[in-house]
Amino acid sequence: MITSKRLNLNLATHPLRNRRFFYSLLWLLAISLVLISYPAARAYVKYRGEAQKVITSMANIEQQMMIAATEEKNFREKIEEARRRDKEKVDLVNSIILKKVFSWTELLSTLESSLPDSSYILSLAPNLADDSSLQVRLVVASQSLDRLVEFLNKLRGLKFKIKIIGEMNSEKGLLISDVSLSYERAI
Repeated sequence: MITSKRLNLNLATHPLRNRRFFYSLLWLLAISLVLISYPAARAYVKYRGEAQKVITSMANIEQQMMIAATEEKNFREKIEEARRRDKEKVDLVNSIILKKVFSWTELLSTLESSLPDSSYILSLAPNLADDSSLQVRLVVASQSLDRLVEFLNKLRGLKFKIKIIGEMNSEKGLLISDVSLSYERAI
């Protein structure tokens, strides 16, 4: 006779055995969760503190930027006020410097080399009109109109703008010309 063992599919017949399996599965899951949660919680706490430091640092930086912007605005106002207040003094000093920097010997050498042999300068009155412009008023004595024209053409070739103010004949027969020269120079 064959004895057959009955297959018992009802798991509820041995509740303690089933309960132990599910409890151990639950404990294994809980321990895994704790093991995974511990480093995650540690990282969260650590980086939360660092994030709080970064937020505080950003707030300090923003505050410092606002202070710097206010200081910059104040400095700009002070600079503008000083510029307005000292403009005349600065312009005076700059004009003195420009007068010192200008090569007067070069100007006089140029005028002398441009003069024909029979002509000469009776008077010379230079004036720095602005930062880059020179005005010179000359009184030139020439033996003839051709010599005067030769002198003026040489000056035109040297980039002088010429304006004849007046002419007259002297007792010695010389042509006396009042000439205004304007010269733009590079600074």
